[in-house]
Amino acid sequence: MGVHIEPHNPDWFIEVARVKAHLQAILRDAPFMSIEHVGSTAIPGLVAKPVLDIGIVGRPEDLPALRKAMVEGGYTDQGDCGIPSRIAFQPPPVPGLTMQRNTYVVADGCLSLRNHLDVRRVLLMDQSLRDEYAQVKKALVTSGVADVDEYCRGKTEILLKILRQAGWTQDDLEQVHKANA
Repeated sequence: MGVHIEPHNPDWFIEVARVKAHLQAILRDAPFMSIEHVGSTAIPGLVAKPVLDIGIVGRPEDLPALRKAMVEGGYTDQGDCGIPSRIAFQPPPVPGLTMQRNTYVVADGCLSLRNHLDVRRVLLMDQSLRDEYAQVKKALVTSGVADVDEYCRGKTEILLKILRQAGWTQDDLEQVHKANA
């Protein structure tokens, strides 16, 4: 099936604003802390798969209430998919929302959230790392990676480099490496 990436599109931010408004309506009575746009579509100038990554951040004790609100809002609960403190959801079709999206409820401070936020922060600040990351992504797609899992594994070393720059400990880096293996 392969992986498709494209140049950054400023319209992605418009779609994110629509997604956030939709989620805020669903979560109006739920205890969430923030809704974060993460992943490559959150980085201006970076090539990306045209898929939004959205993280709904909550305190660990509030994840059950957030999970319930998401299901009641029409999202399909896909469980943690092997990633602790993160619940994946398949979004329902929503009029006005056209992009594919990965939607997660994540515990504040968990490794998965720290990963997303630190990669976003470092890439927004460091043009050379952003360029290097883009080159790795382009090379993987050009090489004909078979699927998204192979694509993600192929990005592991550059992601570890980015997280090292973010100040991650060796123990945390090993957890990321293991999760991406």
